[in-house]
Amino acid sequence: MKKHPVSKKGDIFEYNSQVIIISLLAIIMGVVFILSQNDNRPVAREEAISYMGEFEKYTSSKNYSEIYFIDGSSYSIYPHTQTKEFIADMKSLEKGTKLYVLVNPNNNCVAEIRTDTEEILNFEISQQEIEDYGKGYVWIGIFALAVGVFLIFLVTAEHFYKKKEDKKHLSDRSRAREYIREAEAPIGGRVLLETEYKGYHICYRRKRCVNELIVNGKVYDEKKGILEFSHVLVACVDGHTVEAGFSGEGYSYIRFDGKRIAKKKRLI
Repeated sequence: MKKHPVSKKGDIFEYNSQVIIISLLAIIMGVVFILSQNDNRPVAREEAISYMGEFEKYTSSKNYSEIYFIDGSSYSIYPHTQTKEFIADMKSLEKGTKLYVLVNPNNNCVAEIRTDTEEILNFEISQQEIEDYGKGYVWIGIFALAVGVFLIFLVTAEHFYKKKEDKKHLSDRSRAREYIREAEAPIGGRVLLETEYKGYHICYRRKRCVNELIVNGKVYDEKKGILEFSHVLVACVDGHTVEAGFSGEGYSYIRFDGKRIAKKKRLI
């Protein structure tokens, strides 16, 4: 009887290098997104730096704005604290207008702007805008971290599952010689791959949480599990070895005496 193919020993990086690279990138991206908001965290009024100066000019673009003063000082404005009214007020200011400014020391961005007669940028509103916008980046970072950790867990679980399956197939080949049961009607099941070959009807299907290898209406092997990792099911029928499974490259296959006779790409 032909020996069942067994995965070579090795690190999990051999089998899932692409997934691991993606997971590490997701974790790095998550950390960057979270830490990037440290500089933009809001501050209390008493923590802000006060400045008074004579206005020279205001420049504005989509992601960058700056206030320049006659004495050479300049301060950035956090993009998401600017409204149309704010931009209009700043552009209408005359050169030499005295401005009273509060600055967030974490990002050196202006948190409040007042003249002698009006308030152009409110401190509480600007800090709330910074906090609300920063939360979005933090949640994106948390999501990316969760995806990365989950993928690493999945790869690790698959690695140990494959080792367990290899050991199981090597230590107990007698189970493949006799069928387990008659196959039930395919109600609620999903055929993953099916073919006719040399008088044998071979069906590889998933019913609920069980993958089954069926030959001529009889279930010879099965694998239970909510998550599907790469695996192989084996049947010995009339001296022939029939194998069906899910490869690490993302397709279902059926082999007859070592020859692949059917293959199908799997999306899920």
